[in-house]
Amino acid sequence: MIIRMLTMETTHLAELHEFYCEVLGLSLTDEDDHSFTFRAGHTEIMFQQYTGQQQPLYHFAFNIPANKIEEASGWMATKAQRLYLSEYNGFLANFTNWHARSVYFYDPAGNVVELIARFDLNNAAEEPFDAGQFLSVSEVGLVFSPDEFDSQVQQVLHEFNADYFSKQPPLEHFKAVGDDEGLFIIVPENRNWYPTEDKKAVMAPIKIYFSNNSLDGWIEYENGKYEMKSRLVN
Repeated sequence: MIIRMLTMETTHLAELHEFYCEVLGLSLTDEDDHSFTFRAGHTEIMFQQYTGQQQPLYHFAFNIPANKIEEASGWMATKAQRLYLSEYNGFLANFTNWHARSVYFYDPAGNVVELIARFDLNNAAEEPFDAGQFLSVSEVGLVFSPDEFDSQVQQVLHEFNADYFSKQPPLEHFKAVGDDEGLFIIVPENRNWYPTEDKKAVMAPIKIYFSNNSLDGWIEYENGKYEMKSRLVN
């Protein structure tokens, strides 16, 4: 699965603009008074001004070269607040079953963001780590209401001809759908986002445009409901 564009909302538009485009150095591609868009590899990310009541909160991850996680962690230490992982006695998570390692950090809006190196992807790099090695958005958190959780997961699988991630058997309150290139991390509302103890998953406005095998698809949550559409690529 290839995540092509991710749109989110925030009450911290100026702070996120500075963080992603100036502090991290990702490439700004568009902006106006109410939004800005930047690129990370083959994914475009847009933040729009939020005007609702509940503060949006998101989880998403960027793929980086498989050989760069330790260097990336040190680089991030100068840019943002990394999250200490007590079970690993440090800042790097080692997901043995996923053949991956990650470092987590907060952005200025409190979003739980991750850099993940996946060892089964042939994407090693020799150059020193910088924002040019943010290869794509490879994970996006999807949050469904507990009452509709199972039915919404089934709709995702059916609408997009998708499968559960082969390295992660589905759990009651945690489903990963997709592959190493792109995953939906699906959880019920109010579950804590790993690795935090206080950042709860909320149903916030989001739009995701992606490709999966022979389908192009989009998922949108707005005004209290989800819409999902797919079309066959000619």
